[in-house]
Amino acid sequence: MIEIVAVALVVAVFAAAVAVARGTRSRTSMLRALDQPSSAPSTGVDPSAPLVRFLRRHRGARLTLSGLSVVLGLVAAGMLAYPFYTNLYQSRLQERLDRQLVSPALQQAYKARSVGTGDALTRIKIPAIGVDVVVVEGTTASALRAGAGHYPQTPLPCEAGNVGIAGHRTTYGKPFHNLDLLRAGDEIILQTPVGTCTYKVAKAPFVVLPSDTSVVAPSKDGELTLTTCHPKGSASHRLVVRAVLQGPAIST
Repeated sequence: MIEIVAVALVVAVFAAAVAVARGTRSRTSMLRALDQPSSAPSTGVDPSAPLVRFLRRHRGARLTLSGLSVVLGLVAAGMLAYPFYTNLYQSRLQERLDRQLVSPALQQAYKARSVGTGDALTRIKIPAIGVDVVVVEGTTASALRAGAGHYPQTPLPCEAGNVGIAGHRTTYGKPFHNLDLLRAGDEIILQTPVGTCTYKVAKAPFVVLPSDTSVVAPSKDGELTLTTCHPKGSASHRLVVRAVLQGPAIST
């Protein structure tokens, strides 16, 4: 949702800037009307207009309006920069996760099923949409700064059952940005500390409400469920991709 607000605010500020640029003459006339005595030559602005009279009498109001415009500009700039900041943060975090994923300590933790929230768990590759990112354990806000996280209540990657992975769509590297482009038959590869497996997308992506947790419900079959926000820039719904394990499950 923050992305939509940021874009709307930036557009509003840009529109205001254009209007100001086009109306420089009018603004100058307005200021003269405010600061000059009523006997001064006409500036093209009616000095008796309610807004002019109000601002002339309340210098503080003029200063407040000026300050507000500056604050709005700074807020818009900050919100516009936010996605870039999250992408940079995720990129640096991924460098650490890359090293952790291949470490002996992580392999032992994986086998013992004691991988901590926010630690590397598996690498997910989706060739059809160019995804190659390390998935961490957990789906907390902090864990998902890595870009994608494993639903802890679901089986470990490549195991029997319904494995669930959530990912960002517009921030923190946006690994699932183009999840909606996947089609039946597309491959999804998971590389874990104990082996690699391949899933194939079973059907076209579909949309559910955020409250619908049935998509990550337990299953006896080897499945993989990917979820992300929908539409892009909003958390009003969830986009879901369901894939089927190819070959035998891997057990720890």
